[in-house]
Amino acid sequence: MVKIIFRHLMIFLSCLYLITAGCSSSQDANFSEPRWAKKYLIGTYYYLWYPGNWREGYINGRLLPQQLPALGQYDSSDLKTIEQHIAWSSQYGIDFWAISWWPDHPELDKIIREKILKAKNINDIKFCIFYESAGLGLKEDRIVFTSDKSEKLLSDFKFLAKNYFSHPSYLKINERPVVIIYLTRTFIGDYPEAISKLRKSLQEMGFNPFLIGDEIFWYVMRPNPLPPSPHPEMNRIKLFDGITAYNMYNWAKPKQMGYGNQSTFLSEVQGRYREYQLAIDKKIKLIPSTIPGYNDRGVRLSDNHPVIPRRFDPGGEEGSFFVQALKQTVLPFLDREMPMTLITSFNEWNEGTQIEPTRETNVTSQDHSPTKTDYTQGYAYQGYGEKYLSILQNTFMAVSGQVMDEQGGIPLTKVDLRVFQGETLLATALSDSRGFYNLSRLNLPPGHYEVRANTPGYQEIRTGIRVDANKKAPLILEMKKK
Repeated sequence: MVKIIFRHLMIFLSCLYLITAGCSSSQDANFSEPRWAKKYLIGTYYYLWYPGNWREGYINGRLLPQQLPALGQYDSSDLKTIEQHIAWSSQYGIDFWAISWWPDHPELDKIIREKILKAKNINDIKFCIFYESAGLGLKEDRIVFTSDKSEKLLSDFKFLAKNYFSHPSYLKINERPVVIIYLTRTFIGDYPEAISKLRKSLQEMGFNPFLIGDEIFWYVMRPNPLPPSPHPEMNRIKLFDGITAYNMYNWAKPKQMGYGNQSTFLSEVQGRYREYQLAIDKKIKLIPSTIPGYNDRGVRLSDNHPVIPRRFDPGGEEGSFFVQALKQTVLPFLDREMPMTLITSFNEWNEGTQIEPTRETNVTSQDHSPTKTDYTQGYAYQGYGEKYLSILQNTFMAVSGQVMDEQGGIPLTKVDLRVFQGETLLATALSDSRGFYNLSRLNLPPGHYEVRANTPGYQEIRTGIRVDANKKAPLILEMKKK
């Protein structure tokens, strides 16, 4: 959470660094400062490989009884499923999806272009491409850039630019389309020239991409014949505009496994983020990420990977690890000028990192294995409903609710919501297609504020609200017609 003493600095910087991720665009010359108020930018990885990957196996499907997704074992191409995923994301404050995109998988690309982009509520969310570079050819933890791979990378990015970058819902930072590239930490060979050609080619198409590399991990690759390094590879990092970690889980580090209060996982992730934060140029943005837990035994039981359970301690609540992970490894490392984070994941069920809602069930530690615990390792799991989305919302949002017509109870879309302290504007939002809104707590430390709501044809609403430190303030607004 941003300290009060930094608030005015943050407000000033927000005028300089605008993140185009759904903020209100209206202006008012009577507002003292600022005309744009900065917010957290919350993203989550989104996958398109269902129903095929349900058959691969996942921990929730191995439990006794099963803990299924709230929508069941859905088809990623189902439009109603996509629209519900967008609705949940918008309601709980997820700003954008980083959508998994694989080279040479036209069936997945087709889902994005013909289904996601045609969803009736697509304007409620932003999206960017998560480029799965393993599709270029990953061998022995390395992607060796040859001329063929370089040409393939360039061809793919030209395709992405042509088909996605101009879409009104595509995520842009300072008008620059964002692409997150998986496993850049494995790149060796002629990748510098490949990325240089990529940038030049896209600029000729009218785009200056904001490239985020998956660079942060426990070891990264260096040019042959050098062995992997535990430290930042600066010659590669300098090619990107931002860096992140897709997932810091590493089964080879046993002290990081198990309950969070008994393991070194969070403290060691803090140390690694701190090392990268100190090493990189200030122009390169560090984008912290985290997981709600990890269990891939449902799909890779023979690998015998240990579990990071979703409870922080043996007596903890469902989701308590996620709460601590956000507090310890995300909030302290958010860039002050670009406070962006990525959550792994919305719906990667195979590795047990999803925050997508489930059907609610009782707690169980048993599974469909001969020992009853081969998949769970004895850790408790619960059908959690929308709990993880609520945790995310409470962490990053100060005020959330819905705007409706007073007479008919009809949700009102594109209502301009603003938070003031006196006449100082501190936060803005627009209500979505179902009337839901979220006001970021970035510039709203605990205290009293005024919320103002305006939309054509309705009387302005002004109401006081108290912001608490650990839980968002719910506020339902009913507007009267003029």
